[in-house]
Amino acid sequence: MSAPNYANLGFTAIRVHLDGPVAVVTLARSKQRNTFTDALAAELVKAFDLLDKDDRVRAVVLTAEHTAPAFCSGAELSAGWEGIQDPETEKEGEHAHRDSGGQVTLSIFRCRKITIVAVNGHAVGVGITGLQLPADIRFVWGGAKLAFPFVRRGIAPEACSSYLLPRLLGHSRALSLFITGATVSPNSPLLSGLYHSILPTREEVFPAALAFAQELAANTSQTTIAVTKGLVWHGYDNIEEQHIVDSRAIRILALSPDANEGALAFKQRRPVKFTDKIERLAPWFPWWREVNTNVRKSKL
Repeated sequence: MSAPNYANLGFTAIRVHLDGPVAVVTLARSKQRNTFTDALAAELVKAFDLLDKDDRVRAVVLTAEHTAPAFCSGAELSAGWEGIQDPETEKEGEHAHRDSGGQVTLSIFRCRKITIVAVNGHAVGVGITGLQLPADIRFVWGGAKLAFPFVRRGIAPEACSSYLLPRLLGHSRALSLFITGATVSPNSPLLSGLYHSILPTREEVFPAALAFAQELAANTSQTTIAVTKGLVWHGYDNIEEQHIVDSRAIRILALSPDANEGALAFKQRRPVKFTDKIERLAPWFPWWREVNTNVRKSKL
């Protein structure tokens, strides 16, 4: 597969460009407050699927224009909640519905590169659950209003947030946010630890996130990033099995070109030049069972 030209993929709800080894994905619906639509979801899923496989890319930064009224003001509800229904999927029954926010979450969560979100505006609902929680690292404007309004809108938390938020913040804080339908600031004790950095102005958020991404892209191994993310999210629920899987990871990576380069660079007191590719980890990686969430149609 040839390297994609992201400018020629026909995206309208987002813009994607490469800044060296860092891909920047920008929400491009500022006039609509970057509301979340099925079209936006489809473009994000396609973009992150390609970025995951693009060997030029070592890190991805997701952001919005800092002049936009909001980073993402939640789902587009002009047609009500009925707008989330896909007529073709509905033919299969209610079990076949797949939340578009969750599909975006999975595409970001499954990306094997470093994923960073630069939240330079207010965020509501899926603007937090689908666009922030699945990222590895989060930067945010200190003045942002962050809302979890689901129970106040008669709908359940979506975008896999009932899985991610308790694991990121603990069940007590996750339930406080969900059950109260709270609007909070990034400095709220309920969100303590969620954000890597809280910036005083919205204009500072993306530059800080980009500089951070560039430093990591230049000085970390693509293969070890992928394995480390896998160990954290796809480990085991007991220490003995976790010891076995991380022992295997250490052995496999210790024999890799990047491990040799890392040791040499340290010995020679020079910057590293990592070149290893994630595909070299096959067939061991991924070691976990990947679940197919696609719906198998029973009707023509």
